[in-house]
Amino acid sequence: MTRLNLQHSHGVYHVPFTKEQGLYLLDLSLSDLGNSMLVIAPDAQFDLVIINGLVEQKLSIEFADNSVGKLQVAMMHPNKNLTIEGVMNAYVQVEAAMADFTNGKGKVVVNFDLVGRESHLEWRTAALSSADDRKYYSVSFTHKNFNTYANMTNYGVTEGRSSLQFTGTGYIINGAKYSKTHQSAKIMVFDKHCLGRADPVLKIDENEVEASHAATVGKVNDEHLFYLCSRGLTKQEAKRLITLGYLNPIIDYFTDDSLKEKLSAQIAVGR
Repeated sequence: MTRLNLQHSHGVYHVPFTKEQGLYLLDLSLSDLGNSMLVIAPDAQFDLVIINGLVEQKLSIEFADNSVGKLQVAMMHPNKNLTIEGVMNAYVQVEAAMADFTNGKGKVVVNFDLVGRESHLEWRTAALSSADDRKYYSVSFTHKNFNTYANMTNYGVTEGRSSLQFTGTGYIINGAKYSKTHQSAKIMVFDKHCLGRADPVLKIDENEVEASHAATVGKVNDEHLFYLCSRGLTKQEAKRLITLGYLNPIIDYFTDDSLKEKLSAQIAVGR
């Protein structure tokens, strides 16, 4: 991976992308910058990994016309206070994934404005909350032009005395005809003292559109635990195996092999 270095310009930190292909890493833990900005060039093909920082930070990303690529966010540090704001111009295609399997507390806010016609966004989140973690994820998409598309899928597991909340918002403004916004959230609750909550929101100001949401929060199936324990696993081992199967699919959306191994190991050991 090529490491991106933040550079200061007029009070904002810019990292302009070019049309060159390759895997880039932006490690926010190497900086205490409060605000950073990425500018992705027109027609660029990008593959970007972002690692969260040690302090509260805000990252803005502007995707110029016809840029296409992958955005991957790995929450590797206990501080979970991160805001990501994206602006997608015309004919932009983004496939995004965020994984959070480390301990910590805080609020992650993701806002994307689909301002260009026929922009397309796929967003996936997978999070594990255990011990005394308090994790809150808010993901919102605003459709501002013709024939835009956004879909979010959020998966979570909560254990111990922790809490995990997903709030998803899809907003289609008046005039954004033929746009489509969809979202789903599923949280598995393992223990009686933990909390899982999913709040889907749709705000639709246009008639000729498609919109849907689904949310499920439920206790782990006792029969599944019993079956695994009857095959020689301890209850903790069975819970970990179920968690691995529930969260591990997010790993396929990450590009770097070493990062994929770290994320899989965090699920396997409960961190």
